[in-house]
Amino acid sequence: MLKGGVLLAAFDQRRPTRDVDFAVIGLDNDVDNILSILREVAAADVGDGLDIDIGQAAAEVIREDSTGYTGVRVSFPAALASAKVNFNVDVNVGDPITPKPEVIAVPRILGGTIQILGYPVEMVIAEKLVTAIERGTANTRWRDFVDMYRLSNSHSMAGNVLIESCDTVATYRGATLVPLGAALEGFGEIAQARWFAWRNKQKLQAEAPENISELIRALEVFADPVLLRSAAGRLWNPSEREWQ
Repeated sequence: MLKGGVLLAAFDQRRPTRDVDFAVIGLDNDVDNILSILREVAAADVGDGLDIDIGQAAAEVIREDSTGYTGVRVSFPAALASAKVNFNVDVNVGDPITPKPEVIAVPRILGGTIQILGYPVEMVIAEKLVTAIERGTANTRWRDFVDMYRLSNSHSMAGNVLIESCDTVATYRGATLVPLGAALEGFGEIAQARWFAWRNKQKLQAEAPENISELIRALEVFADPVLLRSAAGRLWNPSEREWQ
């Protein structure tokens, strides 16, 4: 199932990324097995002009925050005409997905779409939201905040579904869900300078507030009713930015 930055293109939120992220269920997570499968996939000629050197592809285990095994990263050397366009494919094995994956139409740069199983938008938000709670004021994953803000500006969601998605992620990770406002108390003062520099570097002046405290307050309006379960039985209205 497709996830990560490439998936956001299907939600009209395309952003630059060097990695392609997949989640896999029911597959042996052996590094050599994943490498073999991805080499076979990469060998297919789809007529896009991208020359992938599958013989030089290399795989490694991904470990994050000393929590143990999380997946496999396969690095592919590639070229498009004279340009080198090396990229990574990250494969995460075994994470539960709620609600079920759905067929997503991902727009192609050359026109048309690719039909592929992908994460539902609720699961995309749930993973980012639980990560924000886990990291608290030490968080520097600015892109996650922007992704949640933009997705909540453009997608209607059922509170019951988003609550279930957050519960699924938190249970799997052993995380305790608390309101976002509590997890990020004092974050604005700590993070403003770094946020401001990153936002300008990424040229996101039109996409996210200049003040990170304003961004967090907007996310609290969206996320805290989910985390406190008061969003149960309600629908998120993205144009009004409120649960109804």
